[in-house]
Amino acid sequence: MTARAQVDGFSWDDAVRDHDRKVYLSVLALGIGPDRAREVVQATWTRLFEQHAKGALEHIDLPGLAIRQARFLALNDLARARIEKRALLAVPEPPPPDGDRLVTTRAEIERVLAALSTCSPTAKHVFKLIYATPGGTAASAARELGLSLQRVRQILCETRAHIRRSLEESKP
Repeated sequence: MTARAQVDGFSWDDAVRDHDRKVYLSVLALGIGPDRAREVVQATWTRLFEQHAKGALEHIDLPGLAIRQARFLALNDLARARIEKRALLAVPEPPPPDGDRLVTTRAEIERVLAALSTCSPTAKHVFKLIYATPGGTAASAARELGLSLQRVRQILCETRAHIRRSLEESKP
């Protein structure tokens, strides 16, 4: 048993070993996915250990205390995800810029692909999610990549500008 795991004669190693599964299952029961549930439970034990080390916990009633803490963290996580989802859905997709022209010739397509090949992997992925995926939008790309909608739009704008510059430079 490490000195870190024992504070004032209380063994956190034993507490975690005895109650971790119950706390984990209580978080899963809220609808949190397994990976995120494990992160919430880890944060729960860390917070409880830190509070105990500071002397902020008068009584340690396990697993109840850990389950309440984990539930609090998980519900905050769910609320934050709902707010982010509503925010993404509330932002309308911008109309396509009027100046964009259709790529019609094989040579232009080859120049576009060449310009796209010089972009970052993220820019290529955003471009593919929006233009090569049926029904692809900036919002759906943002959700899939875990980026903000604003960042996806910025990447897309920079990528299209790069492609336009490449097309302009290669004009005869």
